[in-house]
Amino acid sequence: MYAASYLTWFLIPAVCWLLPLVGMGLLFLYVEKDA
Repeated sequence: MYAASYLTWFLIPAVCWLLPLVGMGLLFLYVEKDA
């Protein structure tokens, strides 16, 4: 149980950081491919 709750608190900031990074990366690739 402890490991699961610890993992959740680690995942929340990781998702908050990774999702925008992935989104910006995909947007960059989309723009580069389009141009």
